[in-house]
Amino acid sequence: MKLPYVASDLDGTIVLNSNFKILNETVKDILNYQEKSDSKFMLITGRTFATTKVYVSQLDITLPVIGCNGATITDPITREVLFESVIDLNISEKLLDFAIENNIDLLFYSADYLVAPKTAERALYFQNLYKDYEKSLQPDIEFVESLNDLKEVIMNKTYNPVKFLFSFPDNKDERLLNKTYKLLSSLNLSHPTTRMQGRILVDAMNSGINKAFGLKMFAEIKKLNVKDIHVVGDNNNDLEMVELSDNGCCVGNAVEPLKKVAKKVLESIDENGVGKYLTSLLSNG
Repeated sequence: MKLPYVASDLDGTIVLNSNFKILNETVKDILNYQEKSDSKFMLITGRTFATTKVYVSQLDITLPVIGCNGATITDPITREVLFESVIDLNISEKLLDFAIENNIDLLFYSADYLVAPKTAERALYFQNLYKDYEKSLQPDIEFVESLNDLKEVIMNKTYNPVKFLFSFPDNKDERLLNKTYKLLSSLNLSHPTTRMQGRILVDAMNSGINKAFGLKMFAEIKKLNVKDIHVVGDNNNDLEMVELSDNGCCVGNAVEPLKKVAKKVLESIDENGVGKYLTSLLSNG
């Protein structure tokens, strides 16, 4: 039985946004697919590898993890970084200066770490969320005192940023948000936006970096036809990869723009949409 590679997004697709856990039946169906397909289920996410480790372990992921919306590819077994798209130092400096001037919640991802001021909303959220897991599965977070210190570790090249993450309250005046979009566009940075848990999360990555790009890089590494890889997502940062794949799917709770380009709309995350899809692939295989 020749089964396809399946690349799934995490948050909102298999990981519930309410508690960042995966339904038991979804875990069961994914592990069954891993066993029957020789481990062809993989992760493609906006997260850095540092915040995916618990799911890599839970789902027996052995294929490279495409992280930071395509900006990194990491071997989950050896932790070797197979690919990274590092943001230019001058651009990083401008982003930090803008955040300092406007007192914006900002952190960045390297291929290995999440690096953040000690007040950064997303970093604190991740730290608290996984605090009861064993140490090896907790996120690799490096805290600094302030945005000025964050700028210093970048300028000293202590870490190489591949993605910046701006976090805004969802109920706040959007003038600063629009000002941020304007800056990111002027710097020719890709900046997909997602909304979750009362926050507006704006990514900033090198132009041309998205999940479709990451999927193409993975396909080159594995010598596969990228269009044959089945993909599933739920949000705006999944648009390019769902459009790219001949088997681009979305869950039923996906945003409307994604539903419009998806070849198939699965059941929602709450109804084990991805798990049921994998089971159908096994039945048809």
